[in-house]
Amino acid sequence: MTRGRDRPPPWCALLVCILAAQGAQADAAAPGAAAPEVPCNHGYAFLSEPKYPPDFEHFDWVNPDAPKGGLIRVPDMGNWDSFNSMALGRVVRGMGTAGATERHLYDSLAIRSPDEPATVYGLVAECISVAPDGAWIEFRLRDGPTWHDGEPMDAGDLAFSFAVYKEKANPSIAAAAVPFSGVEVIDGNRVRYHVLPEHRHNRLLPIRIGEASILPEHYWTAPGNDPGKTTVRPPLGSGPYRIADYDIGRWIEWRRDPDYWGRDLPVNRGRYNFDRVKYDYFRDDQMQTEAVKGNAIDIHVENVPRRWATAYDFPPVDAGLFRLDYLPRSKPAGLWWPIFWNLEQPRFQDIRVREALWLLNDFRWGNRRGGYGFFDVATSFFHRSHLAATGLPDARELALLEPLRDLVPPRVFTEPYGPPPNQGSGWHRRNLLRAAELLREAGWVIRDNRLVHERTGEPFFIRFVAVSPALGGSFIPYVRVLRRVGIESSIKSPEISNWLYRMRSGDFDAGAVWFLPDNTPSLVIANAFSTAAANAPLSNNWANIRNPAVDRLIEALQAASTYEDYVAAVRALDRVLLWNFYFIPGMSKVKIGIAYWDRYGQPPPMPLDRNAFVDTWWWDPDKAGAVSRWVGRE
Repeated sequence: MTRGRDRPPPWCALLVCILAAQGAQADAAAPGAAAPEVPCNHGYAFLSEPKYPPDFEHFDWVNPDAPKGGLIRVPDMGNWDSFNSMALGRVVRGMGTAGATERHLYDSLAIRSPDEPATVYGLVAECISVAPDGAWIEFRLRDGPTWHDGEPMDAGDLAFSFAVYKEKANPSIAAAAVPFSGVEVIDGNRVRYHVLPEHRHNRLLPIRIGEASILPEHYWTAPGNDPGKTTVRPPLGSGPYRIADYDIGRWIEWRRDPDYWGRDLPVNRGRYNFDRVKYDYFRDDQMQTEAVKGNAIDIHVENVPRRWATAYDFPPVDAGLFRLDYLPRSKPAGLWWPIFWNLEQPRFQDIRVREALWLLNDFRWGNRRGGYGFFDVATSFFHRSHLAATGLPDARELALLEPLRDLVPPRVFTEPYGPPPNQGSGWHRRNLLRAAELLREAGWVIRDNRLVHERTGEPFFIRFVAVSPALGGSFIPYVRVLRRVGIESSIKSPEISNWLYRMRSGDFDAGAVWFLPDNTPSLVIANAFSTAAANAPLSNNWANIRNPAVDRLIEALQAASTYEDYVAAVRALDRVLLWNFYFIPGMSKVKIGIAYWDRYGQPPPMPLDRNAFVDTWWWDPDKAGAVSRWVGRE
């Protein structure tokens, strides 16, 4: 049965409908007042203007004439057990969750352009309207979007998707719907999201809800389908690719849909050029290095310094058939696997203990000896970007920090943050003495060459849990220094699903995680550092930070009405996080190293905020033939 745009709304969950009605009433103008005309724009930019005009033909970071065809084989870590990106599981790559690099299966109302800080352009939506007071966000849908079964996509699918976010989605996806009271279907091709009063200041909301995946209501409401449960049956989608073949947990192959409804839109020209995209899953990063060298995969993002420096000294590189390149990035470099402490453990709640542990870490030595100088020494959660705090707080930052003076470390106001004053020798005598002094002040003393609590006799023991053996190995020099002050440790590198479970459940003392923010982080910051996230199950605040000053600064960056105010709030937050020593910043890197077989054409390089080889490169038959002839001779 064909679904029409004039059908009654069976999708409308009672709660969503009531909330939408309440939101509509709250948004109404005073009696007799004429509602102002709000323009419907082709794009939306956070506190700025879109780079591309309404009549743009394609993005600058693509080749609009790129040919279609060929295959790219890409590795991923871990395994997967679900095709449902809404449910809590290990979702296969390419499903198209909000903010994902690869949107193969699901479309969204809008998509982000990675050459701008925070701008989206209409995909399923033709244009976007935002109430001047932030009370609502409206999208007008294009004519033509269809699901892979030929059924038209309409506003009912948007309302259904919102209900799933609210009622059944896992926490990371449900967060996109939290600021909204409901969704109102104005007609068959217009939807309006009503914003809760306490979130109307957040100018990033049009981007967040615009990037959320759209789900097919007629598929997920059919008998046997439940958007709240994991599934290994390929679901219906609308995007540029369909699931062609798979082996659960091991690999998946996507096949380009030549009849994709959006293939000729300006936002898609020059993209999705491969006929086939295959993702192979690995349990160990080193196996990815061997797999790309052995022609089992085509490309590998290499993050291990020793392997980048030594593992690719083999004949195809000399023959010009295998390349090692850097991809420039436009977003903050962030922190690469900084050590953080589980603040649920009482001993880590004392800032003196955290500072002592910070003083004992000598990243410079490790980077020089085992890292081949591969990484930068990170000094900010937003390393090498305009968001990073530098020098002392400026006037805008002080306006935010002064009311919090009693809640933040004094050095926030008096010292620029920098790494511990180590000499790069692995350990520093002055730091050892100062760390021991801080530990004594916090009640920890040496007895029989072990650090114990002076009152309880409890030994100071740290369980490090790492995502991989390579990362676990990087902790070894630090563990040796900890032993000098009597701290014993263990290092575990469990299977990746077990690692994730331990991080989420708090079964660790010290961990490490990437913090890679985009150019205008908001939701990622709240999910990583806010008290609300720490109190929510399965959030990304694995350190369990609960700090009222941090919460106030997160509110300030979300409420910023100018870009300057936003930057000031992020920088102030950066200072407070750093001087609380919740994390030990170590390594960071502005450019991404990739190792790959040279089978592909590429658009001219330009800094982007993500890796774009899957959706912007294309198959070059001449290059691919040369590689095949070489491989065939071996």
